[in-house]
Amino acid sequence: MFIVYESSNSIAIIHDTLQNKIAEAGFSLLHFYDFHTLLDEKGFPIERKAYTYEVCRASMASRMLTQHPIFSTLMPCRISTYEEQGKTYIATLDMQPMLESMKNNDDLYNDAKSLFNQLLEFMKVLSH
Repeated sequence: MFIVYESSNSIAIIHDTLQNKIAEAGFSLLHFYDFHTLLDEKGFPIERKAYTYEVCRASMASRMLTQHPIFSTLMPCRISTYEEQGKTYIATLDMQPMLESMKNNDDLYNDAKSLFNQLLEFMKVLSH
């Protein structure tokens, strides 16, 4: 259900690196959520830092939405970073089970799988 990498970097370094390097990985950063600040402002503080980043590759999003609009429920791709018990983690949803549902369209399936693998590679780079 989730793919999680433990990071040797602090959440602050990951936050800065992600924002500065996401375009080099071929994605656009659409938005990010600073949950620890957002929830604190609403009167519900949490003890850890937690960010979620919405990232997109527009060319793939267009193809997916044209051929499989149900995938809009999973878009844009999300990368989360959070602290837990003194460690930092980078996580995303495991898209592979959902991608299997479009295996009958070889080109789109292979391209979407490639994009997902590129996202995972970017996350691995962030974790080191």
